[in-house]
Amino acid sequence: MNIFRLFFFGVLLVCLVGCVSKPMETEKHAPPLMIAQNSDGQATISWESEPNRVYTIYYQAEKGGDWKALPTAYQMRGTGSALTIYDQVNPNWPIRRYRLFPEDI
Repeated sequence: MNIFRLFFFGVLLVCLVGCVSKPMETEKHAPPLMIAQNSDGQATISWESEPNRVYTIYYQAEKGGDWKALPTAYQMRGTGSALTIYDQVNPNWPIRRYRLFPEDI
């Protein structure tokens, strides 16, 4: 059972990394997102932040859909270390796509 879980999460992580969209023109200096989603639908999203910047994460529920600001990750102030947020989604829905939008303060 543990080997199956490890395999499942490895495949899921590979899919999630492939689901992160290409940056918008204004995101040239956005750090990469590290994303993992468990079987209960909780996505863990982390990135390295910089002081004097605020970060907003946008998500896309379906490919080609509208990008919406994630309420739990709107205008988060950078600390100079890693920031982590969580997004609870229905595990039976398609995996969301995420993008990070940094802004100078």
